[in-house]
Amino acid sequence: MILRHKIGLVYISGALPCFENFGNLPTNLVCADAQVEGKPASEVLDMLIIPGGSLVESASINPTIAKEITKMAQLGKYVLGVCSGFQVLAKQTDIGRLSTSPITRKGLGLLDAEFKPLVCTDRVWASVVDKSFLTQQTDQEVSGFHCHTYGQTILHSDARPILITHAKRVNYKKNPQDLISGVTNKEGNIAGVFIHGLIDQNPSILQNILTSLDINSSELIEIQKANTTLLKNIQSEIGISTNIRQQPQINQPPKLILITALGSGSGKTFLVTGIAGALKKQGYKVGVLKIGGDIRDTVSSLYLTKEPLLEYSSIKIGESGWTPLEQAIPTASQTYNFLIVEGAMSAFTGLLNENYNRPMSTAEVAAAIDASTVIVVGCDKEGIEGALINTLNYIKTLQSLNVKVRGVILNKLRVSYITQETKQMIQQTLRSTGVELLGMVPRLDLEARGMIPEIEIRYEDFGTQALQTAEKSLALDLITQIATPPKITKINYEKFVAKFKNLITNYMLNASEATPTHC
Repeated sequence: MILRHKIGLVYISGALPCFENFGNLPTNLVCADAQVEGKPASEVLDMLIIPGGSLVESASINPTIAKEITKMAQLGKYVLGVCSGFQVLAKQTDIGRLSTSPITRKGLGLLDAEFKPLVCTDRVWASVVDKSFLTQQTDQEVSGFHCHTYGQTILHSDARPILITHAKRVNYKKNPQDLISGVTNKEGNIAGVFIHGLIDQNPSILQNILTSLDINSSELIEIQKANTTLLKNIQSEIGISTNIRQQPQINQPPKLILITALGSGSGKTFLVTGIAGALKKQGYKVGVLKIGGDIRDTVSSLYLTKEPLLEYSSIKIGESGWTPLEQAIPTASQTYNFLIVEGAMSAFTGLLNENYNRPMSTAEVAAAIDASTVIVVGCDKEGIEGALINTLNYIKTLQSLNVKVRGVILNKLRVSYITQETKQMIQQTLRSTGVELLGMVPRLDLEARGMIPEIEIRYEDFGTQALQTAEKSLALDLITQIATPPKITKINYEKFVAKFKNLITNYMLNASEATPTHC
């Protein structure tokens, strides 16, 4: 059947075409040449969706694509930008979140709005406050989730707000406030939204699009068939425009590893990204879950794996995160055959915080799901010598809490003086504790803007280097071997915390007894 309506999805470096399903509406990809079926996109498409990602930071919208987006807008066709796509449609974005002065990236100016830094990573409700091709009923509420760093919206005279999010947490704190999360132009055919999952989670939003495009139920079936084919093609590629294709899918029962670190800045997210991409390439169906609410840490992995961010992608600890682990792990296991759970900060962070419901730390989650646990060790600050001493103490403490530590990755190494003899010594020492050395990763140049998730990340650069590093420096076969079936183990959190306090007290007593006396 020849489709009467065609809906494009921008597919360029830095985009997240599978972060959500967009109502299973996209039928055609718009790549860097802005061509669809050999013609300019504006001549073929009835609607264009610009997904989230790092499009603004990456400056991925080239003049050819920009021209076609602008032409569609001028022709009265429909354009929807989500998150970073929203910023593309607007006037400008200040991406200098950790900079002493603004760092401005220009947009297309099709929406009379601009953005400044504001972090929001929650599931949210929003009120519809005005009409557009996307919104019609102004007395309704819609749901979805936010995952952005530059979310303070400043409107000018030619823009109309269409969605107001009622956020509970902003900039990592419980700070309820209303945020402008959707904007349209005066004509109502161009819309930008910060809410991910808006079309997928709200049938009324999908129906508004169908009504605006005059798509009936039988045509919708054909559109969704075309979308299935499109999605299969997208998901077979690792990243975007890499021409790296997934090998035949591996069929196996689900297995799981949990990756934690000695502390923030160890390179945990970078290595999780590389492992996820490398295992996807080998044929695994890889799911990445994040402990806590900062779901932005999972996005670089999803850029490579082409999987959506779902409700169970964030494991709740205390008041941070979305879904209790008792629900998240079993649900994810039904879809994926290799789960990677990324910890929050260090394994012990939050363990002494008794103000909220348990679990409050990565260590508790690791014990509660009986996870094969991998520790990422940053060696840049103390050298490999200090890092090893800390790692051995870390392993001993975690094992005393019945956490199954199975692997260590030494990261950010200065490898010039590490001999084969030294490596063998490290391997043997770790094996004596029941732990495998999974890799020794040299120090890489990841300090520039665009290579740190908190600072102007560019997913194509970050993901490419992470994948290459995992394949070159990590024992991927060993990682898959130490993974174990996911399960939930009931633990007594009060006893867990008490045991941790005991370990600290005993350590202090032993240290005091071991202090040498000087004459």
